[in-house]
Amino acid sequence: MSNKPVQPLERKGIVLFGAVGAGLSHELSNVFNIINELAGLQQDIVAAAAQGGAAGLARVSDLAARIKAQVVRGEEINRSLHRLSHSVDEPDGTFDLGETLVLFGSLAARAARLAEVSFEVRSPESPTAHRGDPFALLLVLHACLRAAIAAAASERRIEVSAEDGPEGAQVIVCSADPISDLQSDASVAEMLETGCAALAVVPRLERAPGGGCLIVLNLGSESTEPRSRG
Repeated sequence: MSNKPVQPLERKGIVLFGAVGAGLSHELSNVFNIINELAGLQQDIVAAAAQGGAAGLARVSDLAARIKAQVVRGEEINRSLHRLSHSVDEPDGTFDLGETLVLFGSLAARAARLAEVSFEVRSPESPTAHRGDPFALLLVLHACLRAAIAAAASERRIEVSAEDGPEGAQVIVCSADPISDLQSDASVAEMLETGCAALAVVPRLERAPGGGCLIVLNLGSESTEPRSRG
C-alpha cells in the first residue's frame, strides 16, 4: 500500500464526487421508481382494456410517453455522471468552457432545487477554449454555489455565466442575495481554496448591479501555462 500523501485537490475531488454521486444516484432511483409505478399502472390498464375497456387504450399511449420521458431523464443523468468521471482525465488540457458550465448546471440542479433556489446556467453562445483543469473549475463552482445557497434569503436566485473579460475568460456566479464572506463555512473555504490554487485564480466578490453579489473568477486566456494538480 502506497504511503504517498493524498494531494489537496484529490481529497476535495473525492468529497465532490461523493456529494454529486449521492445526489444523482437519488435522482436515478426516482427515475426507476417512477418507471416501475407507470409499468404497474400500464399493466392494470391493459388488463381492463382486455375486458372491453376501450378508453384504456389512450391511457396506455400516454403512459408509454411518460415512461419514455423518464428514460430520457435517466440517460441525461447517466451522461452527466460519465462526463464528470472523465473531467479528471486531462488536468492540463484544453477544454470547452461552455460545455463545462453546462455539465456543472446538470450536476448542481438537484442541490439548488432542494434549497428552493432558482438556478440558471448561461453558457457562451460560441465554443470557448480554455487551457487548465476542468475538474478544478467544477470544484470551485460547487464551492461558490454552496456559498450562494447558504446566503440565499429573500430573492433566492443564482445564475452562473461566462464572458470575455480584459484578462481573458471570466466565470461569474451571480447571487440575487448578498454574500458577505466566502470563508464563513470551513469546508466551502477549503474546497474553494484548493480548486482556485489548481486554476491559479483568486475569486473576487463584487456588488451586483441592482443588488446582490457577484463571485468573479478570472480564468485568463486559453494560452495559460499548464498547472500541476498538487
